[in-house]
Amino acid sequence: MAGLLAHSRVLALTCVVWAAPHLVAPSHAQTPICATATASISVDFPTGGRHGCRIEDERNITLTVPPEGRPINSSPWYAFRIDASARTRLNVTLDYDYTEHRYPPHFTRDGVTWRPIAPSDVLIDDANHRATLRLHLAPGTTFIAGQPILTTGAMHDWVRTQVAGEGFETIEYGRSIDGAPLVAYAGGDGPELVVAITRQHPPETTGAAAFRAFVARIMSDNEQARAFRASHRILLFPAPNPDGVARGHWRWNNGGLDLNRDWQRLTQPETQGMTSLILREAENRATVAFLDFHSTGRNVIYAPPLDSPSPTISFLPFLRQQLDAGMRTPPAWSYNHTPETGNSKGWALETLAAPGITVELDDIANAETTQRVGEIVADALMQYQAAN
Repeated sequence: MAGLLAHSRVLALTCVVWAAPHLVAPSHAQTPICATATASISVDFPTGGRHGCRIEDERNITLTVPPEGRPINSSPWYAFRIDASARTRLNVTLDYDYTEHRYPPHFTRDGVTWRPIAPSDVLIDDANHRATLRLHLAPGTTFIAGQPILTTGAMHDWVRTQVAGEGFETIEYGRSIDGAPLVAYAGGDGPELVVAITRQHPPETTGAAAFRAFVARIMSDNEQARAFRASHRILLFPAPNPDGVARGHWRWNNGGLDLNRDWQRLTQPETQGMTSLILREAENRATVAFLDFHSTGRNVIYAPPLDSPSPTISFLPFLRQQLDAGMRTPPAWSYNHTPETGNSKGWALETLAAPGITVELDDIANAETTQRVGEIVADALMQYQAAN
């Protein structure tokens, strides 16, 4: 087909099945944004995209994929529901306008198990601005999204299950602009503080998967993990941008800002609440690690320079050594300190003298990779702290 090609970056996911329980309920009534004789498209569910819809004919529909504002980093999230009244074929074209297709499409029929759409059914134009999904629909409901959908509620449910019975507090540290509770989890009462964050940016679910692997490892029932929890205060922020997630945003909260650019000015309730709670927990404690899990186009660790003024800066080369030894293709590393950009890792070094680390997972990282990165980061931190 002239001018069209299969998107090569989806190939790594063709054999992956994503299992993510209780994310979306495919049973409640929806208000379609457009409909043909046999299929309707709707987006009024948590994480639903900000799509406009144009029916070209009975077999072809175009969805626009606009950002929540500009300028904005290119993270063009899409998520929509199709209700088919009969078995049908439908071509849905995602029109990105000025930006490029980034997230390979996934689908689910039960809201639980997600699978990638076959690469042969994902056609990208030469400019990478339009992606056509060739869909073979069974009667009933199908959800399609740029990543398996992970709601704020599902993330909190998972964390609560992990920390149950371990003395962790559930702390509401504020309310979002939409009024959603901002919730963190804190446990242990040691003299040293560890902070872990994920999902400042809504679509970045592979980073959230590595965060989950990190948390699960430090909550393990083994001698090393028990000793670590007994000697450290652990502070977890699994969902600091509930409005952005619920609204299907690319990057921002509902205040028109990228939260990971607001850690210097602190103009938003989400960053104000997080920093206030961290500073409260850091009082009379040394913050030994500050980890912020994200997703991007590759596996990479962003860290401060190795001569930065931090008592635990030597954790960085130790972590790199462990990742290099434990993975066939370890993450790349990039060292810089740019607090003026307002990111969390810069704030951590400036405010807490902690070596803030941004752990970035590839958008298409598979479950084995996200699991391995999270576990190695946790193991390295526990080993480093035990030896120092």
